[in-house]
Amino acid sequence: MIAKPETTITFRVSSELAEQTRLFAKSSDQRVSEYIRDAVREKNARQIADRMRFLSLRLAAENAKVSQEFDIAAGDGIA
Repeated sequence: MIAKPETTITFRVSSELAEQTRLFAKSSDQRVSEYIRDAVREKNARQIADRMRFLSLRLAAENAKVSQEFDIAAGDGIA
């Protein structure tokens, strides 16, 4: 498997957020970049889980509607 090159993302934060992030990274025995990568991965995973929950609920509602239509059709007297 060929390794993909890493990409740099640059963003601005307040000095308070930067200092807080440095402190949390240090207390976790991580470099700031590792800490931020982990935080972004966790946020991405939550976003994916939220989307999956939304789609699952939507599919369940649609399935219930179709099931109800089948139940109605089954009782219409047509054999």
